[in-house]
Amino acid sequence: MNALGTIMSCMAFCLFAGFITPAFSQFQQLPLVPSPHHYDKTPADYNARLAEELLTLPFWDDFSTDSLNTSLWEARGVSWSNSIGVDPPSLGMVYLDGVDDLGNPYSRERLTNGEGDRLASLAIDLASLTPDEQQTVFLSFFWQAGGKGEVPDETDQLELHFLNEAGEWVVVWEQAGGDQLSRDTFEQVILQVEPEFLHAGFRFRFQTIGRLSGPFDTWVLDYVYLHKNRNPSDIFYEDRALTLLPNSPLGRYTAYPVFWLGQLGVGEELRLESQFNNLSNRFRAMEFTVDLRDADTGASIQLINANTPLIPVPLARERRNFFSSPMGELSELPNEGFDLETLLYLSTGDQLKVSQLVGQDTLFESAIDFRLNDTIRTITPLRDFMAYDDGSAEYAAGINQTSGMLAIRYEAPEQVYLTGVSINFANYLQRGNALELMVWDSLTRNGIYRKEVLIPDFDEFGDFAYFPIDTNISVSGSFFVGFTQFTNDFIYVGLDKSTDSSEEVFFNVYGEWEQNETVSGSLMIRPHLSLTPPMEVSLPESDAGLSLYPNPAYSENVVLTGPADRIMVFDFQGKEINVPIESTEQGNLINFTNRQKGLYLVRVLAGNKWKAIRLIIK
Repeated sequence: MNALGTIMSCMAFCLFAGFITPAFSQFQQLPLVPSPHHYDKTPADYNARLAEELLTLPFWDDFSTDSLNTSLWEARGVSWSNSIGVDPPSLGMVYLDGVDDLGNPYSRERLTNGEGDRLASLAIDLASLTPDEQQTVFLSFFWQAGGKGEVPDETDQLELHFLNEAGEWVVVWEQAGGDQLSRDTFEQVILQVEPEFLHAGFRFRFQTIGRLSGPFDTWVLDYVYLHKNRNPSDIFYEDRALTLLPNSPLGRYTAYPVFWLGQLGVGEELRLESQFNNLSNRFRAMEFTVDLRDADTGASIQLINANTPLIPVPLARERRNFFSSPMGELSELPNEGFDLETLLYLSTGDQLKVSQLVGQDTLFESAIDFRLNDTIRTITPLRDFMAYDDGSAEYAAGINQTSGMLAIRYEAPEQVYLTGVSINFANYLQRGNALELMVWDSLTRNGIYRKEVLIPDFDEFGDFAYFPIDTNISVSGSFFVGFTQFTNDFIYVGLDKSTDSSEEVFFNVYGEWEQNETVSGSLMIRPHLSLTPPMEVSLPESDAGLSLYPNPAYSENVVLTGPADRIMVFDFQGKEINVPIESTEQGNLINFTNRQKGLYLVRVLAGNKWKAIRLIIK
């Protein structure tokens, strides 16, 4: 582990042991601490399934789905990610990082060593193999030390165990940590399953061994394959895989207000970048398609590439980054906010794995579908907020100083109003903690907005807490959103490792602002914006005559009286919504049928002036 890693591991120990001191205050990467039910990766009926159901060969998992497959695995402290590894065999992997299912160290004693995270297969029937087949059962997998996490200590190790017929776990392979390991390289291992393990209840498991007080030592696993009719040279696969999430079609942002879309990247030539990996020992001609679509309807908004050949033809075992054609201006977009889907896929000729040829027929292995890793879908919200993160946290980050401040910088191309701030809190144990929500137009001055709030309850890991801003706060150019904390404990904020906006993070723990230079990733704090004031604006007496009643409204209909050239309705997040408006003798009838109860903003254009009226539906 490098010097920084040593400091961070020590800090983590001090944090969990309860005697961290302000002298070590800093902005630091932290483990996730999601709610317990999120990490219940083992089905409740697992023991019954283990007794009644057995998996059969082949066993294959490239982790290209968006979660750990509990029909194959039993896990403790293991997390899935599509970005924690560097240059993986295929997109999607799992990592073992030294903390349990609740994000806590396995021991509070600094020098305690032992078993940490583990990933175990469910039981696999190997008893029905023929004598010839028994000599050909091999398990292969890829591993990486660290990735975008922390390189394991030299005293830590990753072990592979096989379960024998007597129910004993036997170590068959091990790898020690240390600074000599490359954090950027996946190594492949292939091992024969010896006769003593060829029984009806065979299982294998990956196990971390080492110091149990630190949350940062990371082992990454990918592309696990167990089958018969293999040999030690069977390390190539007729599989071509995508291995890198494409960059955002918005450039540096992963979400952007729809009303500013025309001002984003003006004059820039933006291309989407991804990467493929040919796991075969043969060259293969391939094509790729990039399509931007409306995520709700599936309608294509811009077809950037359509079956574009990858030139030169990909060679055997080649890994290559490739780029789309330049994006054109996004046009014919929905009037309201929506989610933009980037669909990227390879045309590779991949199929189910061939099992054998019988005469003129080809038999396939239905459990091994090499097409799964040929497609990537990412979502880019175009609504009322800005973001650098992709909405998924691999780690957390925070500071540990009472009265310390944490801020993230954004750029507004024109004057805009803040309607709220969303924060992803990554430690469910901190629900109910108080902090002071803050907005700055410059870090050289005091904040222009502050309000004490509480971290709310959240049931689902990954949820954002939304804090509405209850006054008109306008910003332009650079502005900052974040909070001041009232504790020496770290406030865990989600950290996305698939993107990196680390230079936009600032913290103040000693009375002076510092720019983050140690933690890579994107801190998950988002500003919500509106071009119009979210709160009612007082107008001169000459503009009187408009009224909205009843307010508060206990029915689904309200009436707007007075002259109105245009009427717009916004929800509590500042997003314009379509509601039926009917002109009647009493005035304009606004129908809120099937709308949620809560705060709304009605904006009225009358005589070239806008008036904003807050409306409460009860």
